[in-house]
This record gives sequence, structure tokens and C-alpha cells, in this order.
Amino acid sequence: MDSSPNHAIVFGASGLIGWAVVDQLLRAYPEAKTFSRVTAVTNRKVEESESHWHTQGADRPSLQLVSGIDLARCDGAALAEALTAAVEDVHTVTHLYYLVFASVPDEVEEVATNRAMLQNVIDAHNLLCPNLQFVVFPGGTRGYGIYLPGGVFTPPLTEDMVENLPPDYAKTCVYPANRELLNKASEGRKWTWCEVCPDAIIGFTPNGSQFSLSLHWAQYLSLYAYNHGIGPSTKDVASGAIEVPFPGTTAGANALFSPASAGKIAQFMIYASLHPSTCGSGQLFNIADREAPCTYGELWPQLAKWFGLVGVGPSQGRSASASLGVGQTPEDSDDMLPGAYVAKHAGVFEGLGYGKAIKGGVGAGNRQLDSVGHWLSFDRQLSLEKLKNTGFHADVDPVQSWIDSFRMFREAGLIL
Repeated sequence: MDSSPNHAIVFGASGLIGWAVVDQLLRAYPEAKTFSRVTAVTNRKVEESESHWHTQGADRPSLQLVSGIDLARCDGAALAEALTAAVEDVHTVTHLYYLVFASVPDEVEEVATNRAMLQNVIDAHNLLCPNLQFVVFPGGTRGYGIYLPGGVFTPPLTEDMVENLPPDYAKTCVYPANRELLNKASEGRKWTWCEVCPDAIIGFTPNGSQFSLSLHWAQYLSLYAYNHGIGPSTKDVASGAIEVPFPGTTAGANALFSPASAGKIAQFMIYASLHPSTCGSGQLFNIADREAPCTYGELWPQLAKWFGLVGVGPSQGRSASASLGVGQTPEDSDDMLPGAYVAKHAGVFEGLGYGKAIKGGVGAGNRQLDSVGHWLSFDRQLSLEKLKNTGFHADVDPVQSWIDSFRMFREAGLIL
């Protein structure tokens, strides 16, 4: 096969999905020479030597890493100028992967901020890239109403349900705004687009992420193990099994959901972008590691086991509340939540030379991540029928996705 003219540009390349998209592209997914060039764009500075992206193989596309591009402080024309100055041969970009999201306390302002950033990116590429073929961005189950107590729809969640969100809730979620934007911006253009919808995203980032439940729990479990004499950094050996309760309620442990590894999400985003006739025209696709849903109660013992612990059910007294929403936890809980536990014992990281674990944790995301086992006490599994009809194959052991991320966190010095 001759060298491909395909040039991928990835915005938000240091985030949970963005990191995985770049990594999969550098691994020459789906086959050698599909892409000849990859441009990874980040706001935060990232050194390629510390990125942990794939580096081996003669078929690896060339990579340009561009940091310091702030999508919120310019318009499309100014961004086009910045990209022209920073990105080699930006006019040759053919595939755009947009993985940017900024959390803002006010939900309506959050929608406006994120919509404006995507508008800037699309306007810039409409000005610069005559050969642009495909744009893809990730939504999420927030778009199915899971931020409301008890959720909105009866699962399995199917893609057509997003059209029936309560209007007041839809105004607080950027995904409908993004769809409207992309439909309008692609009119009369050569390019088309799609959206992918994961629920819980399991993956790795070298600098931490406020959206990473796997990192949040990994830091908690690694500290918990260390403080009980277990793990590679300990000198003492624990006597007997050390139990660690699930950080949530029984309902939260038993609720069905559909986790997705960032690598699998990335693969489908690339696959979709290469099959515009099947996956384009503004379609939405659910994505998960496998069709059969699972529960956190099933996963917890296996996750704890990797750290030498015995994962058990929720502590006594942790009762479910149907009134809890995103970021909320019961006020009557006597147990220390993972976020508080990590904060209390952060000095362990520092004392053992793991300063990066403090700087590269989940930061402001700890409150929402702590609430996962409490607020998400209802079934929310995804239908993958539409995904299967594209010809894409998704069948991954969800436990393995967590273990793979734990290994990389340890390699990167983010956990003990």
C-alpha cells in the first residue's frame, strides 16, 4: 500500500479519550498506512517523552505534538491563524477527532463555553482544510438524562431516546447544541460527522484527569493497600486478608451499566471516520466494551484483588437514596470516601517520591467521582444494536480495561 494522504488531527489529545485516539492512530489502527500523519493538539503542555504513547514500529505514522492551543480565547479566524503557524501542513488534515470538554459550574454557561470552542475548531478547519472528510466527537450518557436522580429513560438506552430529553434538562447538556452546530457547519461541505456515546470511560492519561474513575479508585486502593502493609512500596507484610468495602450503596453496586475502555472508544471513532457512508450523516452510536452489561459490584472484588485487597460489598448503613443527583453523596455516611481518603494520605505519595501522583490526580473531579456508587443507583445499560450494524466488533473483558489502566498508572508514577 502506498503512503496514505490521510492526516488526523486530535484536539484534547491529553484527555481520557484523546490520549487513546492518538495511541491507536500511532499503533496504525486499523491497518498499516491508513494514516501518514497525526497531529495531537493540547491546551496543557505535554512532553512526548512523558506521553506514554506507542513509539515502536515501522508503520507508525509521523506525530506532531502541539501544546498551548486555547480554543476558548479566540474565534475561528484567529484559531485558523494559530493552527497555520503551529501545525505543519494543516491544510492537509482529512480527519478531525474532537475530544475537548471544559467543566463550568454553571450548566448553561458550560453549554455556551463548549459550543463556542467546537464552533471555533470547525470554523477554522472549514477555512483551512479543503480535504476534510470526517469529524467525530464523543457525547455520553449525560445525554440520556443520567444526571437527574433516577435517570429519565428505561434501559436499554437506544440512540433515538436523546430526541426526547426533557427540554429544561437538554439546555444543560452540550451534546444537542453540538449536533445542531455540526449539521449546520457541514451543509454543502465534503465532510460529514458522527457522535459516539460511552457511559463510564476506563482509560489512562499521563497527567491525570478529573473524569477518570479508574485513576480515582486506583489511587484510593493503592494507598489503602499501602497503609495496610500491602503492595510494591511496602516493607511490612500484612497478616491476613484486608477487606475494602465498595464506596457506595448496595443499589449502586447492583445497578447495570455498560463501561467502555478508552481504547475501544478510540478504535470505533477511527473506524467510523473511515466509513462515512455507514457512520456519517450526523448519526449517534452507543459504544461499550461488550453487549452484556455489568455492575460495579461484580467489578469491585476483581479491581481490589489487583492491589492485594479483598473487595467486599458496601459498609453497613449505606442506604440508597433515589433523590441523589450527580456529585451528591449521603450526609449520614460514617465511612471516608475515596476522595477524602486520598487527600488525607497524600503525604504518602510525596514521602515515597510519587509527587506526580498528587499533581496528576483527579483534582476537582473527586466530588463527582465519589458520588458514582451513590447517585448511579439505577440501571442505565446501553443498547449496542446500532453499533453492531456498522460491522464494528466490540467484545472486551471490562475487567481487563481497568487492569490495563492500573498498570499504566503505576508505570507513569500516578499510583503506588
